[in-house]
Amino acid sequence: MASVLDNYGWVVTIIIVIIVLATILLLMKEGVDATKITVTGAVVVALIYMFFMNWSLGFEENLSFEHVPHNFLEALAQTINVEAILIIFSVSIIVALTRGAGFFDFISLSIVKLTKGDPRKLMIALGGLTFFVSMFFDNLSAIILLGSLTVVICRQLELRLRPFVLFVGINTIIGGLPTPVSSLPNIIFYNLLKPGTLTKNISFISFMGYMLPIAIFFFGIATAFFFFIYRKDIMIEVSDEKKEQLGRINPWSGIENRMNIWKSIILLGILFAGFLLTSIKIEGTLIGVALTQVKEVPIIQNASDGFTKTIFQFPDVAFVALIVSVIGVFMFRADLKQYIEEGVEWEMIVFFIALFVLMGVLTASGALSPLTKIMTNFLTTDPSTGKIAIGGQMIVAVIIGVVGLPITGFLNGSSAALIFSYIFQTLPQGIVPGLWIGFVLGGNIGGSLSPLGSITILMALEILNREGDRISFLQYMVKMLPLTLFFAVLSIGYSMLLIGIGM
Repeated sequence: MASVLDNYGWVVTIIIVIIVLATILLLMKEGVDATKITVTGAVVVALIYMFFMNWSLGFEENLSFEHVPHNFLEALAQTINVEAILIIFSVSIIVALTRGAGFFDFISLSIVKLTKGDPRKLMIALGGLTFFVSMFFDNLSAIILLGSLTVVICRQLELRLRPFVLFVGINTIIGGLPTPVSSLPNIIFYNLLKPGTLTKNISFISFMGYMLPIAIFFFGIATAFFFFIYRKDIMIEVSDEKKEQLGRINPWSGIENRMNIWKSIILLGILFAGFLLTSIKIEGTLIGVALTQVKEVPIIQNASDGFTKTIFQFPDVAFVALIVSVIGVFMFRADLKQYIEEGVEWEMIVFFIALFVLMGVLTASGALSPLTKIMTNFLTTDPSTGKIAIGGQMIVAVIIGVVGLPITGFLNGSSAALIFSYIFQTLPQGIVPGLWIGFVLGGNIGGSLSPLGSITILMALEILNREGDRISFLQYMVKMLPLTLFFAVLSIGYSMLLIGIGM
């Protein structure tokens, strides 16, 4: 089969890589319009790819499109993660509704009363709450909800926003590790598993068994790290008089309509329950029969093997968020037009649409094909056991950990997860779960390297900039680099440990 890199395609691929890197470097510059830069980069690489490469073959070969549309724009649209865009839209409306009801003021006063204004206790309380929420909510929802909450609390206590908002952002990534539905990389990797891919089947519970211990360990490390680098802002003693004063706070005092607080709790409860239900799928297995399709009509025929058919599956996360936002508008009798105009992060939506296109074209151009071939070459079968050699799997774990850090850190976790999933699907079947866990960790942890690596980090910086505590891309990277590198080393070590003991 012809390759997308035949003839002089590799020259165009190099040009596309250079443009993507240039776009990323420009985004690191303080004061630039990130949305305009990203849209420009996406348009340029898309035009180059369309006119100078076999774009249809590239989408099929490198993005695994089962059906490539004849129209280039239709094909390009498939690189956009519509679910993430819809989540931003829907959750923004939900946050605007609950914020207007005074819900964030109520929660913030409750936390202040509980911690009595102690910055250390407050840091742990906000981090722990973020960790827990991110285990079940998607990361985007977590940062929208908890980022706003953190701002309200810090303003009330006259604390510097930066350490608390950044800590919440980091913990949306860490808290997104333990469950298959807690982050987009987890969803992508969990859904690509098929029988025979791994030496052992991975269930929802076993996934948590692998990921929860390392996530809790990461939380402890991140807490110690923030306590050290921001010790001047956190290690502040609160006077006994102020503690007593804060302890007497009544969270209900500033609430005009208490019913709106209960409505907010009900609305967020529906959202929480809806996200949990998205992981539920009811399947039925028919033994001794097979299902064929003739003129759109299912016909059951005798067969030696059975088949499994999905009887019912709850809607996905994005659809649930949209439905809940509509429910919220009716519950609060709100002006939908007003909330769409003022509550939705439209600039953020445009930015991420362009970013998805940019990364989609980069992958489709074949820029990552050499990496895939290198990994596949290491995974050879051991003649004595007939299984894939453990040593080769450990080497691949190191490669994905080292290469995955910059890929995830600069191409965003969603794009990195897609890239890693394309690579993973080319690997031979029968690898141990430990190597797969390495891919999962690589698709998540690198997101803390730069604001481009994770939407939650990007939104955390947007919150800080909006509130006047400005921090540039480069300043963030310098500050968080030691923590991210430590996470990467631990991720590689954890994956190699699991591979070594055959787990």
